[in-house]
Amino acid sequence: MYRLKEFVTHYLTGLLSVLLVLTFVIIIFSAMGVGLDQLRQASTFFATLINDPAHYLTRTDDNENQQTRRTSATAIQTAGIITDSNIKLVSSNGTQIGSDETFAVAVSKVRTAVVNISCERIAPVNNSLGNLNFDDPAQDLAAFGGIGSGIIIDSRGYILTCYHIVARASNIIITPFGNETRRYAAQIVAKNESLNLAILKINASYNLNSAALGDSSMMEVADEVMAIGNPFGLEQSVTHGIISDNKRNLLIQGIVIKDMIQTDAAINRGSSGGPLINRRGEVIGINMAIYSPSGVYIGISFALPANQAKLFIAMTLNDIS
Repeated sequence: MYRLKEFVTHYLTGLLSVLLVLTFVIIIFSAMGVGLDQLRQASTFFATLINDPAHYLTRTDDNENQQTRRTSATAIQTAGIITDSNIKLVSSNGTQIGSDETFAVAVSKVRTAVVNISCERIAPVNNSLGNLNFDDPAQDLAAFGGIGSGIIIDSRGYILTCYHIVARASNIIITPFGNETRRYAAQIVAKNESLNLAILKINASYNLNSAALGDSSMMEVADEVMAIGNPFGLEQSVTHGIISDNKRNLLIQGIVIKDMIQTDAAINRGSSGGPLINRRGEVIGINMAIYSPSGVYIGISFALPANQAKLFIAMTLNDIS
């Protein structure tokens, strides 16, 4: 009996000791953030504990902070100081500070090369049926102070414009930018009716500012463009838009012109012959026509790509030289 009592006592004492040890272990594991999932993977846990005891002896939030600090430190050490010339400050309107490709600078590069075209008289013509038309340089438009626009392509006084503007005009007059008091008589020296283009010549008393012709093949749909012209005699008006399409094949008043540039830059009567420019101030199109049942701009305009005009310009200037 005594031995049984002694056995039970030792057994209970041992059991209580084991329970106390287990309780102590559970408390320690809880303090280290070890849950049931970790306990099910005890071997992995103990291996990690032996290799990196600080990993579990740190509180969870502190552990995350340490991980963040380690990551940040790694990033700082990896990145270093980046000195790439392509990294520039950006202003609130999305343009780079210090960049020369703002709208204002782009327009200033070509605006002085845009002229106003007027005449003393223009012959009447029957209005074309349909909604796709060159603007009509009729006598009422001449009364506004101009029948169209032109682009100086050579400082000696050669001006590119649309042929339909001057085809029926008598005594053509050119007014350069900023010289309202200087008006010069112009003669048609070349024409290309299939492209609806003409080149005029004036004899100015000074060298004129000429525009730079860009590569229109580089322009893509949604590229930003600006149109400069003299709508309704309002000289040097600037409008802005994007390219809606750059491959429009159009039949306009009996003339088929391929690969026209379609934009939503506002063009009205008197704008034809003026430049369509890119953000670098290069002429990439010659404003020419609108789609409009009413005869005024409703959101669709067309320009001849500059690349189609380059051969005509080069041949004309070469023959003259």
